Amino acid sequence: MKLHRHGPITEINMTPFVDIVLVILIIFLLTATVMMPRTFSICLPQATQADRLEKAVVIISIDQEGRIAINGIKVNQDNDFNQIFTAQVQGKEPQAVIAADKHTRHGRLIEVIDRLKCLQVQRIGIEVDQP
Repeated sequence: MKLHRHGPITEINMTPFVDIVLVILIIFLLTATVMMPRTFSICLPQATQADRLEKAVVIISIDQEGRIAINGIKVNQDNDFNQIFTAQVQGKEPQAVIAADKHTRHGRLIEVIDRLKCLQVQRIGIEVDQP
């Protein structure tokens, strides 16, 4: 080790610098291969009048008595179903998830699915518990 008594230290230890550069290079190579979603470059066209498709997930709960709630809002009469559902969707593409009690009548579940189909809901899911 040299002692510098008469001036500033002008030597730089390059070993830590090379180690850091190699680590950064490895990280870059790994992330570059993972983040390659397309096999070739695509330049998408732009449109000013395109509709933005946003989905509104609406949860419809049915208890064992057959009472219905839409996103926590109780439906008092069957006529209110369409109004409450439409208010929850607010112009977005509707997507419904039905959470029915296991003792709910099968016919009541089919009535709800039929109402959703009349409201043009294309995606309907049924919530279940997983073991």
